[in-house]
Amino acid sequence: MLRIAQKYAQAGTFEPEELSILVAAFEDAWAQLLRSGARLDSEYRINQARDTIGKFIIEEAKRGERDRFRLREAALLHYSQALLRRPSRATQP
Repeated sequence: MLRIAQKYAQAGTFEPEELSILVAAFEDAWAQLLRSGARLDSEYRINQARDTIGKFIIEEAKRGERDRFRLREAALLHYSQALLRRPSRATQP
């Protein structure tokens, strides 16, 4: 998550205690995603999922959200909706 925060958040955007909330929300979301049985069958898909969840948490935090559990749930919903918008493998070359 810290790598994702460095990539998508400007330095100094969050206080250390805020960052710890974001990291916890990300770790919770990631653990829940893995428990769900989601197909993350390649390093690419793993990185894509981590970036999608992490970036969403950061964007929501920039808008003022600091509740770890709301961040987690919203990030997982966002990720599942992103999967629905993505073309299926059957239609990809």
